[in-house]
Amino acid sequence: MDAHQTFENAVGRLNSDYFFREFTFSSNTFKPDPKAELELADKIVWLDDLMIVYQIKERMIREETTEDRERRWFQDEVVKKASRQIRDTLKYLKTYRQIELRNGRGDIFNIVTAQAGNPHKLVVYHPHNRIPTQCLLKKTHQSNTAGTIHLIHSEAYLGILKTLVTPVEIAEYLAYREALINRWRDVVETVSEKALVGHYLRNLPEEKPEQQYEAFVDAVAQKDKDWDIAHIIRVFSERRTTPNSRPEAGYAVLKALAKLNRTDMAEFKKRFRLSMEKALGDTPCLPHRFSNPNKFGFVFIPLMRGDLPHRKNLLFNFTSLNKYDQKLDKCIGLTFIAEGEDSWCDVQWCPMEFPWHENPKIQAALDANYPFRPVKEKRVGRYGIEPAL
Repeated sequence: MDAHQTFENAVGRLNSDYFFREFTFSSNTFKPDPKAELELADKIVWLDDLMIVYQIKERMIREETTEDRERRWFQDEVVKKASRQIRDTLKYLKTYRQIELRNGRGDIFNIVTAQAGNPHKLVVYHPHNRIPTQCLLKKTHQSNTAGTIHLIHSEAYLGILKTLVTPVEIAEYLAYREALINRWRDVVETVSEKALVGHYLRNLPEEKPEQQYEAFVDAVAQKDKDWDIAHIIRVFSERRTTPNSRPEAGYAVLKALAKLNRTDMAEFKKRFRLSMEKALGDTPCLPHRFSNPNKFGFVFIPLMRGDLPHRKNLLFNFTSLNKYDQKLDKCIGLTFIAEGEDSWCDVQWCPMEFPWHENPKIQAALDANYPFRPVKEKRVGRYGIEPAL
């Protein structure tokens, strides 16, 4: 394996860690017919209507070099060739009816079915240290056919992932970055990538980017342990025991979890842990729940050991009742129940997705015996800096 492949694989592992294996695709060739093989961009992240198309470039050179040579490398490889590969990928997605790729878990999907109306285009490059500063400050290449293609140094890309972390936030940042480029093109190329991330955290798109915005990256309240649910997502497939559940249902759950922002993840994790504790203690407890303004919510149902024979019905009924009570289009229910006398607690999941509509029968059941604790509205600042995003 050559060094370029090593760097490319490292980016793939980073994407898999942050965007999750289910939504990261690194196999980049396909055959539209038996006699032809075409090459896509190096990496693709796809999560429903969220898509990021990556091309990876690394400078490999052993002999002495000059700034002029590194400038030419940057222009030829990063700006021209990498951008062309991204343009070709977008063309293939529009041209062919089927392009099957294998994700990080080994499952195959037809990526042409993606509903991404405006994919984010990104070149991540790892240059020689003799590259001119002028090249490092270049943030974008504007394509007549593909639009804005982001150019980001490998170290800056890692910094973005460490600061923003969730797939939704990364996509929001790239959209915000594109808007800054369109409004402040000349100014953007005088500040660092960290300053642009800080500008996003501050969320003042009408203000000119300045180097001082780096301070917001240093000040952001990460509190990873409060909201990081990556472990729950990573072990989901191995531990999912929901009976008669199709793989599509599992992916529906994982997509919902991966699309949460960090404040929603914190609310999820808090209720998940509390429900686990109640179930392990075999303690009676009303369900916990939360929802967001997008008509999407969760209901967490701690059960006692004696509920085991009725678990399937309880999961379905509580999920249905919560979906209706909160007027949600999408709801995911989770039951927790201790098995045996050890510390293991089994979790089963029930995703429901269909438009909400009035149902007198369900409303009568809620009126007769309301099974939930009251829901309180709360607005939470996402990054712990003012103004709240």
